[in-house]
Amino acid sequence: MFDHLAHKAQIKAAQTAQTAVLGLGASLLLAVGIGFLTTAFWIFLVSIADALIAALIIGALYAGAGMIMLAVMSAKRRAAQRQLERIELEKQTGSDLQGTIQQLILAFVTGITAGRTGHRG
Repeated sequence: MFDHLAHKAQIKAAQTAQTAVLGLGASLLLAVGIGFLTTAFWIFLVSIADALIAALIIGALYAGAGMIMLAVMSAKRRAAQRQLERIELEKQTGSDLQGTIQQLILAFVTGITAGRTGHRG
């Protein structure tokens, strides 16, 4: 049994390592590609404007992309926070509702018991 679990853990570790290596390679290739694209865009911009305008345009593009990424990360974090708050509220509401139902059942049983033991006059 332990051999089976160890084998499964070894396979999972190998798959995770392969995924990490592929992700690292893809990130490296993407960075090199973005570097070449930036250089080509720089050469194009310098051919139609001066170097200061080209630097401003490229800098603004990178800063804008960074701000968009930060906004997306912030939105995801806020959505996760709201979901956790909603789950906590549902737990509280569920336990309150369960307590109310228990009280209602207890009152019902108490009433039935009192009715059975009561004397009719």
